[in-house]
Amino acid sequence: MKKLLAVLISLAMLACVLPAAMADEEPIHIKFWHTRGSGANYEVVQHSVNTFNETIGKEKGIVVEEVYSGSYNDILPATQLAIQSGESPQVVVSGNTFVNYLLEDGVLADMAPLAKSTGWDTANLLQPFQEIKGNTDGTLYSLPYVRSTPLFYYNKTMADAKGLTAPTTVDEMVEFCRALWQKDGENTSVYGLCILNDFGYIQAANLYQMGSAYLNEEGNACPALDDGAMLKVLGDWRAWVDEGWCSPFDATNAGAMATEMFAQQRLACLVYSSGGLSTMSKNAKENGFELGVAQYPTYDADKRIAEIGGGNICIIAEGNTDEQIAASWEFVQYLMSDEMVTYNTTMTGYVPTTYSVANYEGMQKFWEENPLFKVAYDQVTTGRCQENPYSEYLQDFTQCCWDAVSLLIQDQSITAEEAVEHIRTNSAQFFNK
Repeated sequence: MKKLLAVLISLAMLACVLPAAMADEEPIHIKFWHTRGSGANYEVVQHSVNTFNETIGKEKGIVVEEVYSGSYNDILPATQLAIQSGESPQVVVSGNTFVNYLLEDGVLADMAPLAKSTGWDTANLLQPFQEIKGNTDGTLYSLPYVRSTPLFYYNKTMADAKGLTAPTTVDEMVEFCRALWQKDGENTSVYGLCILNDFGYIQAANLYQMGSAYLNEEGNACPALDDGAMLKVLGDWRAWVDEGWCSPFDATNAGAMATEMFAQQRLACLVYSSGGLSTMSKNAKENGFELGVAQYPTYDADKRIAEIGGGNICIIAEGNTDEQIAASWEFVQYLMSDEMVTYNTTMTGYVPTTYSVANYEGMQKFWEENPLFKVAYDQVTTGRCQENPYSEYLQDFTQCCWDAVSLLIQDQSITAEEAVEHIRTNSAQFFNK
């Protein structure tokens, strides 16, 4: 931490003199490690890096190199190892729940002095992102770069044929999906719904909707295990699968299989990330049906809550010079500009994370022409970040839930009551340390 404090003293001054200082020097090279390795996601990265290098980078003597570094699970240990070996990247996209590990390691640059010196207003961040660890008490250790929220995707062509309107509550969702379920004799030809096993991102919201919590404020217990909320969510989910209209998720490649089933119209509804909206829209068009999108259904009609997942962007201080950190901030600012946030959203479905982008002409025009994309933004403004509250046990607890759900829904080998007890027993091993 002493090293970081020393770094911060000079950052504000460097931000102001960076262009002049580098005018007659070799460019500063910045490595940008990210998790967006294919499709529209990778196209966004390529476009962002290339346009920066051709414009601001050329003007200020900065060259950014993008490096695909695997999934969120991959990039964290890769970053830690690179820092330990003296080969630190400069800019890293970290899974939102993994940023805390880098914070605890003390390797991140506080971007607040740089933001202040360049007039970048942290109050422009949507409120949920101002409340994550590292962005309070006047510090700024990460920025929401590719954030998403779960949406209720449905085949609007099928729904319109039956005179159905999109559900807003869980009870309405059940009736909606049952009505779209199609059977050919004893076999299901079209499932009404599939929900993926991503408990901390999707189903955790249900607990908060019922006035319970996935984790308490101290991050060392799950209130929902004791107040009945966890049993209610798991019991309902299992009942839907047992009734036949809700499909269990695939064992190995759940997301790809579910989106393929939806595209082929063998699945009428799917709870899935907003980050896949662009792909889902394209698939629907190619397969001849209209896509519908609604906010994540809630147990309580008066308490609309959805989780916000995704990745944050960070600058690594450890192993990098003041000049590299200042140059990295130039690139980060560019990625967070209204223009680039809009481009990111239009290409993928990741949500805008600043207030200013909602009033940006390009974003307004896109929403007018593509109203489905506005649904995710509206949901995020009242959502909650899945990394809150901070807990050193978040990953372990989420894994406990995933394991139990796999046995309950995928294998159908245990009951909902047994799933709750499975979570309670296994989480006690670290909660009670």
